[in-house]
Amino acid sequence: MKRILTLIALTALTGVASAQLVTNLFPNGDFTAGGPTGDWVEVSGGGAFTYTYPATGGNPAEHGVIDATAAGGGWGIWVGGDTTPIPLTSLGLIAGNIYTFVQDMKVLSGPNTGGLKIESWGPSGKISDSGDMRPWPATGSWATYSTNYTIAPGATGLKIVPLWGPTSSVAFDNLGVIAPASTPLYATITSPANGATVNTNFLIVASAGVLPGAVTNVSFYRGASLLGSDDTSPFSLNVSNAATGSAALTAVAQADTGASITSAVVNITVAAVATVTNSFLVDPAAAWVGYMNVRETPQNFNGFVFGSAWGVADLSAAFSGSGPSSRLTLKPAPLNDTNAFWYDYSVEPLLSSPTGPFNGAVGFKEMEASFYVQLPDATVSGNVVQFSGTCVSNSLDIRLNAASTNGIGNGWTNYAFVKDFAPDYSSVVESLVIVTAGAPFSVSLTTLPDPARHVQYGFVTRGPNVWPTDVNNYGAVVLQSLDVTPTNVTVNSSSSWSGYMNVFNKPQDGGGYQFGSPWGTADLCAVFNSSGLVLSPNVIGDPNAYWYTPSGGPGSVGNKTMDASMYVEIGALPGRKLIFSGNVLSNTLVSASNTNAIGNGWTSVAFIKDFAPDYSSFNVSTQALTGTGAFSIQLNTVNDPARHVQYGFETVGPNVWVTDVAPFGNIVIGNAGTFPTSITPSLSGGTVNLSFPTQLGKAYTIQYKSLLTDPSWSTLTTTNGTASTVVIGDSTGNGQRYYRLSIQ
Repeated sequence: MKRILTLIALTALTGVASAQLVTNLFPNGDFTAGGPTGDWVEVSGGGAFTYTYPATGGNPAEHGVIDATAAGGGWGIWVGGDTTPIPLTSLGLIAGNIYTFVQDMKVLSGPNTGGLKIESWGPSGKISDSGDMRPWPATGSWATYSTNYTIAPGATGLKIVPLWGPTSSVAFDNLGVIAPASTPLYATITSPANGATVNTNFLIVASAGVLPGAVTNVSFYRGASLLGSDDTSPFSLNVSNAATGSAALTAVAQADTGASITSAVVNITVAAVATVTNSFLVDPAAAWVGYMNVRETPQNFNGFVFGSAWGVADLSAAFSGSGPSSRLTLKPAPLNDTNAFWYDYSVEPLLSSPTGPFNGAVGFKEMEASFYVQLPDATVSGNVVQFSGTCVSNSLDIRLNAASTNGIGNGWTNYAFVKDFAPDYSSVVESLVIVTAGAPFSVSLTTLPDPARHVQYGFVTRGPNVWPTDVNNYGAVVLQSLDVTPTNVTVNSSSSWSGYMNVFNKPQDGGGYQFGSPWGTADLCAVFNSSGLVLSPNVIGDPNAYWYTPSGGPGSVGNKTMDASMYVEIGALPGRKLIFSGNVLSNTLVSASNTNAIGNGWTSVAFIKDFAPDYSSFNVSTQALTGTGAFSIQLNTVNDPARHVQYGFETVGPNVWVTDVAPFGNIVIGNAGTFPTSITPSLSGGTVNLSFPTQLGKAYTIQYKSLLTDPSWSTLTTTNGTASTVVIGDSTGNGQRYYRLSIQ
């Protein structure tokens, strides 16, 4: 799954003029003196979440009151009743507008940070909220903080939720709202960048706004063609299967006032289908680093506390072994700190003394430990990044039931991810998959075409902190690369080969897509004979001018580009690596003289494609067949049993009349059942060099004897296939030897 996250924080504000305030949510109160003004309130929380709150005094409509019903547990709300929001009309605020909320705050005691959450409410309940907003680091002195928040369209009231934590006491004063300035309606495409090259599946993101009022939707266009629209900020649109070529993108923002505006044009190039240009495994040689996000426990509403870089060892992350067989072990994150901020003494009375005993201490924070590799900026901009491996074992999984977790019933999870961060890390697009014991995983993400963004891949282990001596009590997840279990396929006439044809206009006519449909393999001019698979230019027996210039017949000029796929579909290989190998015996198709009358020639590639369940997109690995000899390609497939994996050949070029095929040549690929066993010898001094083509997954044994009448053969050497030509030397100095090659 993919999601867009926005990190929100309160920022320190200085020089706010009181004349700017539309309303003060603590006006003219009788609160105890001590804040910047005489109307401030203290809230405190312990293990039982008890609150202190003053009388309302002269506050109109009871604004600024911590809800008395929250005593004994739960959140406090700055409203007068249990569920009644503060009416927007009483505050002079308008739904859909952006306002700046300002707040004076001071941490009186304890380590936790205060803050607030703003909620938009309508007649049917809550519409949206700002998320938890906390300043970090918090100051122990009075300071003014601010944040911008758009009141949801359709809202009739607000709720303001104060945020603090256990064992802390926080003072709030002068919660206010600054009137919005009047900036005209605007719309800007923020991604992709002007001049960028994107794949056929890409994301458009736009920024749009208006004050006063609200943007109701943003429509996205390619030239004059509507691609789609979005009525929720942040405004974006996923474009799938876009036509290749140049594209002029615009965004049109519509305001609730009826006004609209069109953004500046962003010119991009849509390239061929998204290819996995960057595929990564669980490699110990990569530059792995650690980062920790600390949150409150789910029982304390999972609020974000802080995040910082952590040492790899501090994450309980370690590699063992080397190469493809190396293994990565991830365990719960330990913390060697007896402070009650980290451990819950109320669960285990024996642990009430910070001097010990401390084994078995109950973690009181949720640790989101990221162990990851950050790719150099600009190296994968706009391309697919795929991260694959296999989960050897995962004993963390069994800890997800309350009987097997820590003292307050929290367990651990682990997932693999690819993340694409904004240049300032303020937002992230990510793709993730939960790892499962004994199963491979593969996670991929088409990154946004912006060279300033930051792309990471790796793992997250999330769950409570544990005392260092207890780390091994809660299980571990063990991960490994996929190199140890590849699936090998070859060109074999006994396999179930299928055909598919995509038809395009010729390049001189713009190359536009015409149609696609299944074709018989013989109709593709792709057939097996005694030598192997023969791929030839495609023929059309229809004389219509649609197909030929001026019309069909011997010597006529093909009027379409034929994209012919000869392939085997093997279903899904969830998360597995597929290797496709073969040997080109001859190739006369792509020589410079083999073109038709308007100069169009033919190309052919070997491919592996991993399609989405609905065939709407795919990852692909290819190798051009430009000569003779062995070829081998590989692809790490996506960990999804509903996908479709194909391997085969794609031959592209103009259609020709049936009697004209021979002059344009062909490609012959050896059949696995008749793979050539010939050896080419050469002499270098006293050494006989024996060369022969090889393919992956095969073992090659050279045998010899001195006389043809000898009853048996002796073995010179055995070597594994490398998908290239191998040369073996025999320097024994014998005057005469006979050689043969055996393939297993």
